[in-house]
Amino acid sequence: MSDSELHQAEQEALLWQARLSSDLITHNQRAEFQQWLTKSPENRAAWQDVNAFWTGLDSLTPADIGLEPAKPVLPFAKPRRLSVKTGLALAASLLLTLTAVYQQLDFYPADYRSSTGQQSEIALSDGSTLLLNTSSAVSVDFSAQQRLVTLQRGEAFFTVAADAKRPFVVKTGAGEVQALGTAFDVKLRDDGEVDVTVFEHAVKVSSADGQIQARLAAAEHLQFGRYHLSAATPVNLSRAGAWHQQRIVFQDKPLSEVAAELERYRPGKILIVSDGIKNLPITGVFGAADTDLALQALEQSLQIKVRKITDRLVLLSAK
Repeated sequence: MSDSELHQAEQEALLWQARLSSDLITHNQRAEFQQWLTKSPENRAAWQDVNAFWTGLDSLTPADIGLEPAKPVLPFAKPRRLSVKTGLALAASLLLTLTAVYQQLDFYPADYRSSTGQQSEIALSDGSTLLLNTSSAVSVDFSAQQRLVTLQRGEAFFTVAADAKRPFVVKTGAGEVQALGTAFDVKLRDDGEVDVTVFEHAVKVSSADGQIQARLAAAEHLQFGRYHLSAATPVNLSRAGAWHQQRIVFQDKPLSEVAAELERYRPGKILIVSDGIKNLPITGVFGAADTDLALQALEQSLQIKVRKITDRLVLLSAK
């Protein structure tokens, strides 16, 4: 079993998973799936891996992923005819250029960074490690009194080495996260809001205006900005940590949110140009390394059209 065969089988399994999650699946397509499943041991192994990933997400049921036909997962909007004008593409191209320039300026002082669609694992001098998600950047400033990491863009998963004399602090423009234990995730959103998820032990969260969550425990999440701090809520760690395995998981998320998340893993922009499809609910698991495949799965599962204008511009519209 070669690596290329395994990769192809995994991509096909993810595509079938998305198809089977749709209420548009036909009897013929289900028969095609069974034929694909029995075609090779690589296909069966890949399908088992995809299902194993799903069963690890304990809040999801078989019906959520299309293995039981009791509940449709991906309803579709009424088809609409769309005319995409050249001016839209030109405006979007200008937006892409400005965005690229802004990101380069934003990244200028970074010590470590990851490119779009890639991850980077970094071992720090104190024994801590961090995993940078796609298009992320951090700067590191360790002293005898403190270990400071500034998250300038994107998302990072921190595994912190113990050092009682030097607190480990992650700084953002909206506030700070101080490690009280081992493993946690910090995500800086495009709007400046920050998501914090704790995987092991706990952290202390402080907003820029002085609000404090003294202890955010394992399997809890909160969001904060410069002037607010949300209450802690339980979180599914398997789903929250899916990106560590280069997977992207959605459960009943609107297409607008799905497109924004996929956009993080590819250069350029994904624009939804039909208002009627923005709130279509999506449930699925996709490989972060191949967002073209994810877009293909969405097109086949929903009444949407995917138009790739350039390598850096994708338009989503109603069929």
